[in-house]
Amino acid sequence: MKVQRILALMLMFFVLSTAAVVASSIWGDFKGNNIARLIVNEETVEFGDTDVPPLIVDGKTVLPLRAVSEALQALVKWDNSNKTAYLYKPNVHMFFTTEVRKDSAIVPFGVVERGKEADFIVFAQVDNLKTNINSVRVSVVSPSGKSVITPVVKSISESKESFWLKVPLYGVSFNEAGTYVVKFAMKQDGSNDYAVVSEKQIQSE
Repeated sequence: MKVQRILALMLMFFVLSTAAVVASSIWGDFKGNNIARLIVNEETVEFGDTDVPPLIVDGKTVLPLRAVSEALQALVKWDNSNKTAYLYKPNVHMFFTTEVRKDSAIVPFGVVERGKEADFIVFAQVDNLKTNINSVRVSVVSPSGKSVITPVVKSISESKESFWLKVPLYGVSFNEAGTYVVKFAMKQDGSNDYAVVSEKQIQSE
């Protein structure tokens, strides 16, 4: 009886070891020969060791949905009950102004003097929003990749397909020369994460 148990354990170890070697070999083949590159607007999308990269399978390119949605600045939602992925791409147009005149004329801007600190308003026009969101977040990133303000979050009490939104930003410092990026992100109902759906640049000169 003891001998049979030992033989059974040895057989199980052999099977598991073989499966691991085969799996490693297959994945190694994918990693070595069948990985594709994903380039969006001339920038290569980087994938870590734990990410599933774009693969070439039977002559066809298979792309990871999460990476594609982030590259396209879209919202993605996974419904595990029916094994369905939903991808939403709302239209979000932003412009900035430091001045709203009494006659309702708005003076937009896109260039600031380096070293200045500015208060300005982000106007966002949203349409084609086919999913429900509960909040938006606006942040500003410097040319070196640093966040220059605490991101401003605005709750959305009633999600609509199209709407206008005004988000004031205070004390934005433009200490670096180069391109600052204003990022507009949304959080879907039932999600814990924000996804950037639009970006607009401000030049510091």
